[in-house]
Parts: sequence; structure tokens; C-alpha cells
Amino acid sequence: MGGNTSKRTTSSTDSAINSVLRNAKPLQPQENDTTVFYFNQGEDQFILLDTPLQVLALPIHHNLDNPQPPKGYREAIHDLVSFLAKHTPQLITQTRWTFDPRTIHTPTFYRVEEYEGQAYLYMVLIDLTCRALEAEIIEPGTNDRTHAYRTNKLYFECDYFPLNGLDPDSLVLNQTIPVTWKGESGEGYMVHGIWMDSDINKFFTKLVLPTGKRNHPYYPITCKQHCVSMNAYGMDSPALLHKIRPFIEGNLDRILQELQHSPFSETSLLYNEIKASFPDKLGKRWENLNVIPSLNERDEKEYSIEF
Repeated sequence: MGGNTSKRTTSSTDSAINSVLRNAKPLQPQENDTTVFYFNQGEDQFILLDTPLQVLALPIHHNLDNPQPPKGYREAIHDLVSFLAKHTPQLITQTRWTFDPRTIHTPTFYRVEEYEGQAYLYMVLIDLTCRALEAEIIEPGTNDRTHAYRTNKLYFECDYFPLNGLDPDSLVLNQTIPVTWKGESGEGYMVHGIWMDSDINKFFTKLVLPTGKRNHPYYPITCKQHCVSMNAYGMDSPALLHKIRPFIEGNLDRILQELQHSPFSETSLLYNEIKASFPDKLGKRWENLNVIPSLNERDEKEYSIEF
């Protein structure tokens, strides 16, 4: 399901894995529950687990043209979803697994939800990359298999995306944001591309959040897969994204044109014009947002996100 094409193929799956996902029961929310998760210094998102996750060695998938997972891979994913269904059911309940040969170390789980006649894709990517300084390696990897390891940090992405259409084997994203490439800088071997995605994320997020609210590195409203998307962790439906999209998409051309020439600034006339018309109630979800920086045991910066 990786890549930036609008169509997502979902035909390669497994009934036993999907049965575990279908039967995962979300935890009942308690009164005054607070959503808490974290980012590391590289701005990767994770949650802390009460019980360590043991990740089995994954076979390396050498042929990206082969849509079927290598021998032993389904069993490793079945083991993973059995753990998630017990310890973090809110992430994967009622989803389906689909195999993407391009993202074998970040298995994909998804479900389709509808709000006011619009279909939305809820998609979770679980990052199984072994971060050696944060994991206990049980079995070293080889050229054909990854490390088997144990960790109490679950790295993941979960987002809502608007859909244009769906059928039994594919999903079509509503990609309203064109190419976000700005150009290149540097010379010789030091040339690197310049993209405006981070400025787009800042523009979208600051429109929604209460004025003056500190949020870095958490951006709830983003540009992903060329869509106006939303970080779905802690959300129980795409309702907020559905209500926010018209205010952003109605001004997309002007926003992108400005960001092509200037980085995002809260002093921008365009930003302040759109912000003034943005309903305050759409940011109520994040009025108690609190970002707490700290140092971990290796003196690396981490951020606790609470709302």
C-alpha cells in the first residue's frame, strides 16, 4: 500500500490474520481518559507498551514484483496481530491486513469508514524496523532474515485519508494536493531536493489548533499521499477531518502558491485571512494539547503528546 499513487491494491491478504483483527475488541474508554503518545528525536511516533513486544525474524522479500509474501511472513504477522489485539486493540480493531512487497517491514492494516456519505480510509503502518539501542536482540539477522528482538516501544503511523472510490480489490484516494516539489539546492554530490510538505503540514495544523498552541513535532492535519489527511491516533471517527477539509481544500491553490515562494509563517496575510474564517469549534479536540520535551536514558530528546 506504499507509494504515492492514488490506487491502493488490497487483494493480497490472509483470512486467519483478518479473523484475529475482526475479533479484536477495543478497550472501553474511561471517563476523563487522556490520549498519550510519543515522538523520538527523529520525529518518529510511538507508544510505550506495558508488555514488551517480541518481533519474530522476518524473511527478506527480494522480489518486489512478487505480490505474495515470502515463506514464514504470514506467521510472523499473525503473531504480531495476536499481540496487538490483546495489548493495543484500539490501533487495529476491525481492520484488515494487506501485503505490500514494497513495505515488508511496515505491515499495513486498514478499514473503510463512512461519514455523511463520504468514504474514508483508516490506515495503520506498524514499523518493525529493529532499533538496536531500544531493543533486546534475541536472534541476530542475516542476509535472508531480519533480527528477532524484543521492545517496549511500538513505532507506528495511523491516519485518515479521504477516498474517491473502492472495490473489492482496491481503494482510490482523493488526492487533492498536486506535486509538492519546489526544486533543488546545493552543488555536485551535495544536491538535495526541496519539498514543501513540512510547510504544508504547519499551515494546515496551525489553521486548526487554537492560536498560540505549541504542537511540534505533532501535526494532526497533514499532507500525506497527496491528500488532506489527519493523524488518527486518539480519534474514533473521520468526522473532524470531514468538517475541516472544505476550509482547506477551498483555499488549496492559494496556499500552495504561497508556499512555493515562501516558508510558512503565522504572520502571513493569507494564513491570517483563512484562520479568521476557520470555526474555533473545529480545534476544540486539541484545546488541552500539551507537548512535553524530555531526555531519555541515552540523553536523546523525546516528546510526550497529551490531549
